[in-house]
Amino acid sequence: MVKVKKQKRAYRQQSFIELLLLIVVIVIVNILATKYYKKIDLTKEQRFTLSNTSKELASKVEDRMYFKVYLEGDNLSTKFKRLRTATLDMLREFRDLSNNKIDFEFINVLKDKTDKERSEIIKQLSEKGLNYYNDIELEADQQKRNLILPCAEVTYGANNEYTVNLLSTEMGRAEETAINKSIENLEYEIANAIRKCLIVKPQKIAFLYGHGEPDEAHLDDLMSSLSDNYAIDRFFFNLRDEEFLRQFVGDAEKVTDYDSLGALVIKKTLKMMQQYDGVVIVKPIAPLDKDEAYILDQYIMHGGKTIWMIDPIMAEQDSLRRNPKVNFPDYNNENLRTMLFNYGVRLNSNLLMDLNCNNIVLNDPNRQGRMVPFAWVYYPVFAFQGNNHPIVKNLEVVWGQYSGTLKPIARKDLKVTNLLISSDKTKLQEAPAYVDLSMVANNYDRNYIATFKQGTQVAGVLLEGDFKSNFKRPDKIYQYPVKESCTNSMIVIADGDIAINPVKMSTGEIFPLGYDRETGRQFANKKFLLNCFDYMFDQSGLIEVRTKEINLRLLNRAKINTPPEEGDWLKEKTKWQLVNTVVPVLAVILFGIFNSWYRRRKYAR
Repeated sequence: MVKVKKQKRAYRQQSFIELLLLIVVIVIVNILATKYYKKIDLTKEQRFTLSNTSKELASKVEDRMYFKVYLEGDNLSTKFKRLRTATLDMLREFRDLSNNKIDFEFINVLKDKTDKERSEIIKQLSEKGLNYYNDIELEADQQKRNLILPCAEVTYGANNEYTVNLLSTEMGRAEETAINKSIENLEYEIANAIRKCLIVKPQKIAFLYGHGEPDEAHLDDLMSSLSDNYAIDRFFFNLRDEEFLRQFVGDAEKVTDYDSLGALVIKKTLKMMQQYDGVVIVKPIAPLDKDEAYILDQYIMHGGKTIWMIDPIMAEQDSLRRNPKVNFPDYNNENLRTMLFNYGVRLNSNLLMDLNCNNIVLNDPNRQGRMVPFAWVYYPVFAFQGNNHPIVKNLEVVWGQYSGTLKPIARKDLKVTNLLISSDKTKLQEAPAYVDLSMVANNYDRNYIATFKQGTQVAGVLLEGDFKSNFKRPDKIYQYPVKESCTNSMIVIADGDIAINPVKMSTGEIFPLGYDRETGRQFANKKFLLNCFDYMFDQSGLIEVRTKEINLRLLNRAKINTPPEEGDWLKEKTKWQLVNTVVPVLAVILFGIFNSWYRRRKYAR
């Protein structure tokens, strides 16, 4: 009996010592954890592990950086709660890597506000470039509509303020796949905001004009957005313009003949252009002359990067508004076409017609005075499913207007990546292209639809590699041409309108790039072009972060919301709710019962 009591006392002492040791270990581990931070990411996609580029950006933050996140509220649906949680986790990670110099707050600016106050807040945020979303949540017996603000404002230092839009929609909708894409892009969006705050000496980029290119108002959204990361300028480039040539009057006294003067003008113009890291050519109307083509060619040969957005045919929607039947000729720009062909891509003289297209709003033929949307095959919509290139991965659709097509030319020293690819339901219309608005009447004609059988077409490419000069023989004017570039890159897009934002001419109001005023739809034109610029000019390599993938593992929503059949005692939704809430609790209770039984049996001996 005494032996049993001693044995029980020994077990109690052992249990007390074990408990004391456990407490000591927990205390020591917590002390060490405050000094040495370490997190283990057990997810298959490493979704909670930042890239080296993001880590480097976070470590460069020297002043307080503050994220004010508006994705907050009791009305968030399940999918937006996932986006909120992912944003919170991502910001915590950046905060830890910046030694707490990055801070954040989630606030609900619409809480307890009247409808008028809400409208004013939405207007103010929209003017800053922050997007809102009307979330419609469908359930078995009801529909909920909630106003969501999936966006944030970032402040750094005294004057630096930037915006972040966290949501990527698909055709204006935020379904589960769109939310997943948004979560995949979170690291890029947040890191990109940090990059904007930290830029000290940005790359210099010039938009060339002088050949009928769009004015500043029609390029305002793109240029303003680019100015967050780059030094943006407009460079007048026209060797036939008297104002342009007047700057060389003083140099004319130093030469004795016309050829020497021409060579001097070309040399000085090239030198002026070489102050820029890249140049952009958007929708020129007048052709390049030979001297201008030579300057651009040598700019590229010396390492300058270029982005071309060229309309192959003179197709304009305004012309159709005045006359519903128009023949559109091609642009007579042979020097430009020859240059591009020499670099590795042919600019075809045609229009792309695609059944996967945006709408045009016209008068209803059955009810005069009523405007209705019709599918317009000259407004192709470019999607990017399966394309994992950083420029277009996880990107929403891009809207083209009277786009042309390109033919990449295979060369062993040139890498060609197709960026803008049509659907396989296409038809090509060679120049001169006859366009008639009444064609919309054929939208439901099976015979007409059957003619769209020319397969996928390419409207935008990225060229990377060594470019051969189009001017290899020296003469009195082209004295010492560089015959081949070092490794370089350029982007060619057969659509000049892709970069043009709408402008209300009566008031001068500027609409977002990619916004269709007629249908009210917002396309990803700006995001696509910003990605193009980042890939070409961003030295941090942040664009590579966009290749990150997170796979959805979702329940079948349609099956969950299906009412129970006769004989079923539980709805599908209720069953899975019980599995996720009750089963874990039961597992813990059963473990506790088993552990108590095991200890009693062990120590009762």
